[in-house]
Amino acid sequence: MWVILFLLISRPLCAWGGLLSGDGEAGAPYHLTADRLRFDEVTQTYEARGRVVIRRGSQALYADAVDFHVDTQEAEAWVADSDTEETRSVEEREVDGDREGYVQWWNLEPVRHVMAATAAFWDKVYFVSGKDRLTGNRIEMNFETGIGVVYDGDLFIEENHFYIRGDEIRKTGEDAYYVKDDVGFTTCDGPSPDWEITGRDLRVTIEGYGTLKHVAFRAKSIPVLYVPYILFPAKIERQTGLLIPLILYSDTNGFEYIQPFFWAISDSTDATLYEHYMVHRGYKHGLQYRYVLSPDSRGTAMVDYLYDKQIDDGTGETGSSGYEYEGFPEDDVDRLNRKRWWFRTKNDWTFPGGVQAKLDLDIVSDQDYLREFDTFYWGYDHSDDYFVDEFGRDLDEETDTVRLNQLYINRTWNQYSLNADFKWFDDVIARVHDKEDTSLQELPGITFLASKQTISDTPLYFDGTSALNHFWRDMGPRGYSAEVYPRFYYPTTMLKAIDVEPSVGLRETAWWIESGDENPLHESDELRSRELYDLKLDMSTEISRVFDIRGGRTDKLRHAIKPQVVYSYVKDVDQEDVPDFVGVVEEENEITYSLTNTFTARRTERARSERVGNGEDAPEKVPSRYSYHELCRLKLSQSYDIIEATETLPPGVERRPFSDVEGRLELRPWNWLNLVENVAWNPYDRDVTSHDALLSLTDKRGDRLSLDYQYVVHETETVLAEVFVRLFEPFSVSWEEEYNLREREDVVSTLTFFIEPQCWALRVRYTDDRISNKREYAFEISLYGLGEYELGTYDVRRTGGGE
Repeated sequence: MWVILFLLISRPLCAWGGLLSGDGEAGAPYHLTADRLRFDEVTQTYEARGRVVIRRGSQALYADAVDFHVDTQEAEAWVADSDTEETRSVEEREVDGDREGYVQWWNLEPVRHVMAATAAFWDKVYFVSGKDRLTGNRIEMNFETGIGVVYDGDLFIEENHFYIRGDEIRKTGEDAYYVKDDVGFTTCDGPSPDWEITGRDLRVTIEGYGTLKHVAFRAKSIPVLYVPYILFPAKIERQTGLLIPLILYSDTNGFEYIQPFFWAISDSTDATLYEHYMVHRGYKHGLQYRYVLSPDSRGTAMVDYLYDKQIDDGTGETGSSGYEYEGFPEDDVDRLNRKRWWFRTKNDWTFPGGVQAKLDLDIVSDQDYLREFDTFYWGYDHSDDYFVDEFGRDLDEETDTVRLNQLYINRTWNQYSLNADFKWFDDVIARVHDKEDTSLQELPGITFLASKQTISDTPLYFDGTSALNHFWRDMGPRGYSAEVYPRFYYPTTMLKAIDVEPSVGLRETAWWIESGDENPLHESDELRSRELYDLKLDMSTEISRVFDIRGGRTDKLRHAIKPQVVYSYVKDVDQEDVPDFVGVVEEENEITYSLTNTFTARRTERARSERVGNGEDAPEKVPSRYSYHELCRLKLSQSYDIIEATETLPPGVERRPFSDVEGRLELRPWNWLNLVENVAWNPYDRDVTSHDALLSLTDKRGDRLSLDYQYVVHETETVLAEVFVRLFEPFSVSWEEEYNLREREDVVSTLTFFIEPQCWALRVRYTDDRISNKREYAFEISLYGLGEYELGTYDVRRTGGGE
């Protein structure tokens, strides 16, 4: 907590330095208005009394009384004594200054935010810059340098919602600050904040160090933590220090405590280390390392290590502590190793000449690790979400025991690209248990692609793929393959309404299969080849009509119908000796037909009128703006297999040339409702073979409801329900339930209670996971304003920094 205190003080003070120094305002003129204004030529001083406003660009100073020295650009502003003439009410005094300038004061949004009533203006001296404000009983400052002092001061920085107060806040140098007594910091609104960090005798040098005495963390006014003295680094961007810990309890791990530590190595690299203590399992150590070489070259690596007190030998023995470890219940392979770890990394690199590379590694010690440690700091879920957000690539599923490691190199031109792909599949069970590994490795695969383009000045188009691959495995056939596969198109139009695109593809494949394996496909090395061609005919059209809709914002509705027929043909050739690393190309003679209905609404904004020219009374109507919203899309499709319809079948075997009828519905008539549904129906069994549907409902209050239904005939039928309800401010509750309809049993249940006031949050979560046989309690506290670390910057956000 105390190591990261520099964020809570150095950032607002640095912002104050920019606020007072007039960053971006250099050279801007001053505008001074007051009820009474006098200029002393001897001292070159403006003496302003009564409703004084000094404005320079986006900055403004408001006070009862101000002395402004022209030569030095120094100003002293204070609240006038209640017994003097300057404190008469607004209604009693005469305005000798610029009345227009005074009226403009009331149009400043930051000032209206500061004061709830006119009288509040006279209680303090206000300095406003944009939406930031500095208030006090007296302000002495230099407009040019920003050097100054505020007595009984309060500083508010809008961007990060920071409040800092002190009886005497001084900016003593370009990057030096001093606050004498009554130091306070919070992100909470109101005179009695829910939490605040207080202290005395604060001295800070930005990008240097700071000291603070008698430091206390207070909940309301009650001290919760206290240290007599701290020395802290005052780095603005990123800084080494402890992050907020996480406390958990689960029946599998017992009491858990996770403490992260952030290490700002340099401007372009950082690391986060964490210690995860589990009563039943021991200490798990973790490291996340991030680097940035250039805007297009960066990477992240994560590694965990645990010397586990428990093993999974199938006996379920109870230890001396009375804890019985059962392991993963759906795993039929024992987990006997105590040294457990997981290494994963994703990297994006850009090299001269437009060459790009991506490296992904994912290596784990055993088949159960990812399923046992899947939540919270750098668990599977956190790691997967991070990689998707930062690199756009996810990890293999946590249940996959064969995991992909890949190096991808690419060079792209306008219509061509050259790619090299090295793929290594790590079979965790085979590696750990010393079993035969038949995983097929691609080391490398080189592909040259040509995008669809015209052939000279002809009406023909073409695209193509050329590939050269080397395949290797411990056990089974391996070797090389090469393929050239161009496709030629002739798009045209029939009857001025039907789009027709015939195409032909020519595929030449050669492969070299190596001998010498324990179970070779051939006794000696062999070179084989295969020649194929395929035909395709794509025909479609679109019929549409626009309907006028009266009432509401929707004025027009477009209904489009698109029928489409695709015929595909692949020649049948002898492929008995084709190895699995080449793959068999199935014979095909099939017609696929589909019908797509689309409903699109045009919504209009109400036309506005505004005056144009100088002094013209006639309004001019501004053209309406339109937005288009797809309300509904419905697609039905089916295929007809000509081969099955014409081939000779054994007696008693039913001929089934028609495929399942597949339907997809996307429905969003209103912003609060969204439905996506996919259904497959078998015309012979007259039954649904698969069905998945996702329904989500939201409201303006933030309540959410979603239902996700998954069904595959003879396999699975589950429903996942998620509900989030804002009970009343600041309390909310969420419930997630996955239920197996086929087995009639719960799978995973999660109940979370949220308390989220304006500047902090408490989350209490209970999870009951029947798959991994784990019940877990989590307590998370977030103080808004403590921020989240980002590489290159420390971005203080109001999203909470507790998880």
